[in-house]
Amino acid sequence: MNFIRNPVAVARLFFVLITTLVGYWLGRGYTPSLGNQFAAVALLVAIVFVVFEVATNIVSSKKILLASLGMLVGLVMAWFIYPTIPPKILSDDVADGQLKARILCNLLFGYFGIILALKHDHRISFSRLNFILASPGETAKILDTSVIIDGRIKDLLATNFLSGNLLLPEFVLDELHRIADSADGKKRARGRRGLHILDEIRELAPRLAIWEKDYPDLKDVDHKLISLAKELGGEILTNDYNLQKVAQLHNVRVLNINELANVLKPSVFVGEEMNIYVAREGKEPHQGVGYLEDGTMVVIEEGRSRIGTEVDVVVTSILQTPAGRMVFARAADAGTDSGEVQRAAGRGEVSGQQQGQRRPRERV
Repeated sequence: MNFIRNPVAVARLFFVLITTLVGYWLGRGYTPSLGNQFAAVALLVAIVFVVFEVATNIVSSKKILLASLGMLVGLVMAWFIYPTIPPKILSDDVADGQLKARILCNLLFGYFGIILALKHDHRISFSRLNFILASPGETAKILDTSVIIDGRIKDLLATNFLSGNLLLPEFVLDELHRIADSADGKKRARGRRGLHILDEIRELAPRLAIWEKDYPDLKDVDHKLISLAKELGGEILTNDYNLQKVAQLHNVRVLNINELANVLKPSVFVGEEMNIYVAREGKEPHQGVGYLEDGTMVVIEEGRSRIGTEVDVVVTSILQTPAGRMVFARAADAGTDSGEVQRAAGRGEVSGQQQGQRRPRERV
């Protein structure tokens, strides 16, 4: 059942069957007795093609493309060279000698074209082509090692705050591997965390491309990043303050995640005192609710009795939720005002006069 549900496997099976039938049909066209022989040859050829097609899953697309280009260049060279070979060297018949020379040149130069292309594949990069085809109008974001290990970029991608092409240079990936293989336990943990986050980034950003070009004249990864950014006109994503300063000297734009986090810090902090208008009651008993100028909700303990008035409060905690921020505060005089009165009333320690004074405030 799993085989039937696999469209690729079904296509391979049909290809083998149809090729075998075509071979039988061609053989019968020549001589009826040759039908089975042609069918067997066609079956063998079809199986070879399927095996070759399956093998392409192991080899990278880049190497397949390079091998094809190398073979094409080799065949073009063979086309110009084989006429220079004297036919009589290979055969007494001129036509037969030319055919053998052509076949021999095609084999030799085609083979050398493929081998040379594969042996020097590290010197050729299609990352620029991938970058251009992905989206030519958007600026490339080049990932630094520090921002990968930090991990907050994953959250930015999940919330669609980062647009454009993400480029992971090969030398940054190599640096992550070196950190992950470090003898130092802390460095090794950081490196493995970075590799794990890369897998998650790849799921969130399908357009993440690995830039294979290296800069062997530069030993420092930071300077390689700057050179790559200048070459592409891209932006460097990093948490490294020193890299940011050096890149800015080279007129390279840097997106520092730490700076973004500082900008997005809460406008209030724990212990800050402020004046809040209590607009309505809260969900819990004795709570009042007010709002900051930006619309942030402020939950005020013991603030229910002060609805409709302005209260001096002290921030006690800040809660960040997917829907926004919530600020929790208490009245600056809560220790001696209504909070103490209510707690004392609960213990039966408030006089009738105090309770009489309390009731009108509760109606407000």
